[in-house]
Amino acid sequence: MRVRVRLFARYREATGQERLDVDVPEGGTVETAWKAIVARHPDLSRYRPYTLFAVGHDYVEPDHRLAPDDELCLFPPVSGGASRSGASAEASGEMIENTSASCRPFDG
Repeated sequence: MRVRVRLFARYREATGQERLDVDVPEGGTVETAWKAIVARHPDLSRYRPYTLFAVGHDYVEPDHRLAPDDELCLFPPVSGGASRSGASAEASGEMIENTSASCRPFDG
């Protein structure tokens, strides 16, 4: 089955692509798709321990089963801290990038 993949931040930079399609067997998981992506772009393998996955509006675990025409999104972890001036920031829950409606995880 074909799964669309959207790449953000370091994943997009490493591949030079915003989107790609991968084929996974019926009943394939996010991890299966990840392995198909890494087979085409081996330098992404180093990011696996830090990768966040989303399908639709939800973050998902690597064992999440994919459905035909799902859109899987790969995100790096987001962290923050104090600026050089010592000012702090508060997370608003808004997405940093303009994304399609199907890859905008939220807490509901």
